[in-house]
Amino acid sequence: MSVVVFVVGLAVTTYLLRLAGVGAAASGRLDDPGHGVLTAALPVALLAAVVAVQAAPGGHPSARLAVAALVAGLCARRTGFLPAVLLGTLAGALVP
Repeated sequence: MSVVVFVVGLAVTTYLLRLAGVGAAASGRLDDPGHGVLTAALPVALLAAVVAVQAAPGGHPSARLAVAALVAGLCARRTGFLPAVLLGTLAGALVP
């Protein structure tokens, strides 16, 4: 039951963060470049926090997740968020 509550909480938090970004854009508050970067980075940070907790159970990260994170991080510099996540997932799946 606690996993369901956790996932629902993450979904609601992500939705509210996205809604805050849309509301800020509509109100004209994003004239300052710092606000737009922060609003775009919050959902990514939330996802990264969830992955980090799963990547190192007991303090020892698995090789698959480490490779996936490395590839996704490198791809994120050149591609968008979704292609970086997909390429990281593919790379992690190929690690024996």
